[in-house]
Formats: sequence, C-alpha cells, structure tokens
Amino acid sequence: MSEDIYMKLGERLNRNQVKLPMIDPVLAFLREVFTEEQARLGAEFPIGAHSLRSLADLLKRDEADLERLLEEMADEGLVFVEGRESEEKKYSLSPFAPGIFEFQSLRGEETDKVKRRLALIREIHEGLEALAGDLFKNPEVANEALGTPGLRTLAVESELPAGSRVATWEQISEIVKREESFAVGTCACRHEKSVNGEPCEIDAPKEACIYFGKVADFMIDRKFARRYSRPELLSLLKTCEEKGLVHNINNFMGDNIVLCNCCGCCCNFLVRMKRYRGLKQVAGSNFVARVDEGSCIGCGDCLDRCQMDALELGDETVRVIEEYCLGCGNCMSVCPSESLSLVRCLEGRPPEKPNKIVGLGL
Repeated sequence: MSEDIYMKLGERLNRNQVKLPMIDPVLAFLREVFTEEQARLGAEFPIGAHSLRSLADLLKRDEADLERLLEEMADEGLVFVEGRESEEKKYSLSPFAPGIFEFQSLRGEETDKVKRRLALIREIHEGLEALAGDLFKNPEVANEALGTPGLRTLAVESELPAGSRVATWEQISEIVKREESFAVGTCACRHEKSVNGEPCEIDAPKEACIYFGKVADFMIDRKFARRYSRPELLSLLKTCEEKGLVHNINNFMGDNIVLCNCCGCCCNFLVRMKRYRGLKQVAGSNFVARVDEGSCIGCGDCLDRCQMDALELGDETVRVIEEYCLGCGNCMSVCPSESLSLVRCLEGRPPEKPNKIVGLGL
C-alpha cells in the first residue's frame, strides 16, 4: 500500500513543470524524504496555492490536523508557504526542482540524513542519464523534447559592450535593484559533490544560491537560507565573478525566483552540456565572446576561466567555439591583452512567466 502512495505522490509531483520518470532511485528518494502521512497528503494536493480553509474543504480534512501536517512539511521544504505575519497563508506542494532536491542542501548540513539523501539524488541523476543518454547524443532532438530551458545566463555587467543598448533584464544590477528581499543558501550542486567526496575544483563559494521575494522570505522564515542586504548581495555577486562563476537566473519575465552561480565542474546542467555538446539545458545570454586575433598573444589564461570549455588555443591565438559559449563574459577579466570582448549575437527576450508556476516551481 505504501508503495502505491509514493507512486501516486510522484505522479502528482510530475504535474509540475519539472518531471521525473518513476525509476527506482526516484521512488527511494520519495520514501526517504516523505513519511507515509506526508506522502498521502502530497498525492492529494491540488495544483496551485491554497489557504488552509480551502485545502481542508477540498481534501475533507480536519483543519487543525491539516495545519499541523502542512507546517511540519514546510519546515522540511516539502510544502511552500506564501504569506507572512498578518497575511493569510497559502500552501503549495514543492516541486522536484528547484524545490525538494535543493532543500536537502540549502542549510549546508552534512548529517547522516543529508548524506543519505544526497547519495540518492546522485543516483537519480545517474539513472536519468542512463535513460536519456541516447537522447542527449542527438542534441537537436533532445532540445526539442526538453523545451525552453528553465535558466538563462546573465553576462558579467562590467563586460557588456559599451555604448550598446542593453535591456534591464540583461543587467544584473537592474534585476537586483527591482527586488526587495534576498536570501542566500548553499549551492545544491557543489554541496552534493562535496558530500560525495568531490570538492569543487575551483574552490567556489558554496553559499551562492540566491532567492528573491516571497521565496526568499520563506527560505529565511524556515531557516533554509540567510537574509542578505542589497549591498551584501552585490558583494557576493562580485566574489562569484572573481571566481569565474556563471550567473544563471530563471528564464522568464516577471517575478524572479532564483539566481544560481554555477561552475563547470559541479553544476549538473553545465556538466551535462559539456558532456553532450549542443545540449541546451541553460539558455545563453544575448551575447557571445569574440577574440581580436590581432592583439591576442595566445597565452591561454582564459581557457581555464571558461566554465563551458568554449575556448581553445590554436597555433597563435585563442578561438571561441561560439555554439558552446554562454556569453557570460568571465573570460575577459583574465585576458592580459584585453583581446576578448562580448558582442551581441541575439535580440531574444525571455518568455513571460507561465501561469502554472506557483511558489518555487520552475
């Protein structure tokens, strides 16, 4: 009976935007993270955000018992809560990602429980790659099947081409300026790698996952992340740029949810994109790196800086493999001859935020 509940829970979670096949590691993870009581509620949970009273009516449950269970699940990141203090709370079931997976790492803990759960998440990634390996080998077909990437790259603002028109949603300072609430937690990808014995190769900061607005408030209230002031956040972003990390934000217009700072050795998306060239799990910025062959001295300092391995050293100069370049601009800061620059290659605009995204869900 319990196995049926976890299968039903998985089917309900797959009504969110990020979907997973119900392979053994996924079911094992759900059994580890959800109690049977929680799984039963999750399997019944209606799509969207709902008040306690409306949920109790919809699910024919006692309001007090339901509130107890919802609050317990919220403390574990299994349920997202919108509304603070005097506001009426609205509850929604957290998606697989960004959500339940990330909540296992956000606090940066290394307890036996966390290690066990992160080991299961690794098994899930391995299982998914085993299933999708043939699909990924045909990137054009894979990209069509996967649809629009959930994240897009923001270029290092100081490297944007001078004198050109740049949209506000292409500028990290403008995005931060429009937001009022910021929370920062531990990067799930780097934490998972570290706990499993593979520390980040470039020693990037682990506390680098940024959340905005009502999602940030939830993270702080439930002690998943720390509140940052706007100046503190800008300082963190500068530190991430100095390490060569790629800024990747949710790929839609409207309320922002998350901004990741990704390295090519740990980020599950970037690692997969390097393994299967042409796969687009992160949308590039509207810019691409270019080399001035006349001034390039062929030192190769920029090669290690590129998280996507999109630069290669020829006989005398560096070459940009444009189809792999995300247009992040990190390579420019280490070029001694200032031979690298960003140029606009696209005029693309992110899609509007889908109505089906509630709370955390990408």
